[in-house]
Amino acid sequence: MHDATGQYYDTHAEQLAARYRVADVTALHTLLRRWLPASGSVLELGCGIGRESAFMSALGLDVLATDASEPMLAQARLAPGNERVTFQPAAFPLRTGHPLLQDRFDAVVSIAVLMHVPDHEVFDLAFQIRGLLNPGGRFICSLCSGRNPSEEDPRLYADREPGEVRLLFERLGFTFFWKEETEDGLERVTRWTTLVFSL
Repeated sequence: MHDATGQYYDTHAEQLAARYRVADVTALHTLLRRWLPASGSVLELGCGIGRESAFMSALGLDVLATDASEPMLAQARLAPGNERVTFQPAAFPLRTGHPLLQDRFDAVVSIAVLMHVPDHEVFDLAFQIRGLLNPGGRFICSLCSGRNPSEEDPRLYADREPGEVRLLFERLGFTFFWKEETEDGLERVTRWTTLVFSL
């Protein structure tokens, strides 16, 4: 992960958790309910405050939720509904030989993560996601547009076109299923695009 981005999450975990808990995620959770497998295991990249991990666990899925920020993981562990979720610190793309690379999942979920990944790491991340999925597994990711870093918020916001992301994963053998655009859950000018793939 981009260094300044990781440091920002470490430093502002409590404030971000308070803000994100009030976000309207109805559309996102409807989409997850539609496209996640009915049973099986899910790996969440960048779980943040644990909101989606709790939702996916409530659907009966076995969830391994990861985040590069230990303070954010601490907030996630406090989230109601995460009692059955397994949490693990992990910064993607993972280093060579990381034990997690030996695991396989029925779905990988990456909500609001791709914009924080530097350009030179995007292919490695996509390649690792392919290796982490079982045949027929789903990959669900969301990315934003309309955000820029500032002195107050130096996080990386790579403005990637959804078509660019789709082409990358299709070239790695994924099948594209669905694209959905939604407004920001905190009523910012940011727009979100969620993409669904199958391996």
